[in-house]
Amino acid sequence: MIIIDDYYKGFEGYPEIDFYTYINEEKTGIEMWEGYFDKIMNELSPVDGKWVSLAYFYHLDEGWYDESPWVIPDNKKALEQFETIEIKVLDNVTQEIILKLIKLLKDNLDSEIFIEYS
Repeated sequence: MIIIDDYYKGFEGYPEIDFYTYINEEKTGIEMWEGYFDKIMNELSPVDGKWVSLAYFYHLDEGWYDESPWVIPDNKKALEQFETIEIKVLDNVTQEIILKLIKLLKDNLDSEIFIEYS
């Protein structure tokens, strides 16, 4: 069984980003249109003048762009980074997505979490 929150419906044919893990052998996570992901990533800022964690891979078009699915190297750092986003500046759908991403990371800090780009 697959348990996925779908934020890709209506954007078929456009790039898709999926965040997921396996819980009791069930794929669990979020699939979204790349545009929502771009809105989230554009709210992140460099740390001491440098991109770090997921923003680093995003801005260099590495990681999930090179090999998909790709395992997030440090769930804690990714979570901390997402928690810096001022959620109220995002539209309602993107707010829902970031809150679900934060929950996915929090609930699965010690598990492999994948990002898949297609």
